[in-house]
Amino acid sequence: MTRLLVLLLSAYIIYYLIRTSLKGKTTGNARQTSVKKQKPENAETANTRLKEIAYVYYSTAKDNDTCTECNAFEGRYFLPNHKMLHSIRPPYSGCKSHKGCRCTLVYVTRDEEDSGEIESILKKHGGMCDRQTIRKGLAG
Repeated sequence: MTRLLVLLLSAYIIYYLIRTSLKGKTTGNARQTSVKKQKPENAETANTRLKEIAYVYYSTAKDNDTCTECNAFEGRYFLPNHKMLHSIRPPYSGCKSHKGCRCTLVYVTRDEEDSGEIESILKKHGGMCDRQTIRKGLAG
């Protein structure tokens, strides 16, 4: 009886090892084929994914629990490749709020209204500026 249990157990282990090794090989191929065969749900979804980002806007929760570090970035506009943007990306590590960082980055695409003008203003100011500078640039 013991020999039978050992034999069944070893057969199951061998089966399991073979199955997982084959599964790993076929999963990679299946992933590659499934990625190639995937089609967007509709043309509008595909176009949305292809839009280019014109600029990024930093937004806080704007309440009493927002810390001073996060408030300093409120209303700032950045070009998407600006080096400072990568260091302050929410959740901001320097946030002192007891609720944690609740800030967000708002990504604006090039087909939005005034995005081209705002992007050119940002380029003139080194890739980053505040809301007031943007308003002056749009008014002038």
